[in-house]
Amino acid sequence: MRLLIARRWSTAIGVMALSLVGIAALTLAACGGSSSTTSNSPGAATSLVGGQSQGAIPLPAPTVTGTIAFAKVVEQGVSDDMYVVSADGTSLTQLTDDLGYEDHPDWSPDGSRILYTHYRKLKGEDNWSDANVWVMNADGSGKVQLTKHLTKGDLWDMNATWSPDGKQIALNRLEWVKKGAFVDVFVMNADGSGLKLVTTAGPVVHVVKPDWAPDGKIFFLKEGDLYAVDPEGGGPARLTKGENVRDFALSPDGKMIAIYDTLWDRVEAFAMRGGGTRTTLLDPVGDFITGNWLEDKRTSYANPAWSPDGKALALASSNDGVPRGSRLYIVNADGSGLSAVPGVETASDPAWRPE
Repeated sequence: MRLLIARRWSTAIGVMALSLVGIAALTLAACGGSSSTTSNSPGAATSLVGGQSQGAIPLPAPTVTGTIAFAKVVEQGVSDDMYVVSADGTSLTQLTDDLGYEDHPDWSPDGSRILYTHYRKLKGEDNWSDANVWVMNADGSGKVQLTKHLTKGDLWDMNATWSPDGKQIALNRLEWVKKGAFVDVFVMNADGSGLKLVTTAGPVVHVVKPDWAPDGKIFFLKEGDLYAVDPEGGGPARLTKGENVRDFALSPDGKMIAIYDTLWDRVEAFAMRGGGTRTTLLDPVGDFITGNWLEDKRTSYANPAWSPDGKALALASSNDGVPRGSRLYIVNADGSGLSAVPGVETASDPAWRPE
């Protein structure tokens, strides 16, 4: 079974939290506004019976357009590779075919290249014991390893994301120590040079990918709460208090945020600057996920990703066990039109190609 990695880090404490207080804190911290707790559930989701298998949910094909990169489980417990597919299910194309796991694709702002993380087993190791950031062209050619370690296995680099101008890359670096691991946020140039520490997170329980906002700030999760930091200097600002946000995504214009709230097991979207209606996009996530979410809430993910125009989101639930991956879902940003991309059954980490 795949070793738990920093993007999917959890503890035996489980999920504890103040959901509404925490998310309200995010909204207020962003701009001093107020927030609403009204939810609008998608029609397809409200008719579901709790505990139903995601494979049994009848959903239409998406009507939106665009290209989505994602990690696809090729062999459970052995290999994940990078794929792209059109939102209507056509043009499914495999981009990588390497021994090990690849995940967390991220498109360059011009849509010409894809960052991703490659995990592999080192000689003599039973678990995945090394991780580095790679980049490739949109068609899978020209693969280049951007991070390399002198001491193999002690450092993992992962969850890379492009800056808005495509000149820099933010990433998580995990350093294994005797008592566990430290996961920090780093920034480097697009060619892998000039790696520098942005913020020291210290020993962490749960870290999810950095996400670069249009204004240049980097958002990230530490122990289930959202933080923002200026890569040019200054300490991180804590935006929530509650330890219940599992993963998140900022809209392309930075005005909206989608979060997976594990306390309520749902994906919601709301305005960063307060006010307006809180929109439920997927509820409960446990009805769509592969694996037994009710048995272990700590290892489920919804992986929301916004479309370039901000009108829809892709979701692909996953967990840390075997089997992993789920169907690739698409839902409108107003919570309507939940659908599933045909022919994609074991996906995670979707990323929409910029237009």
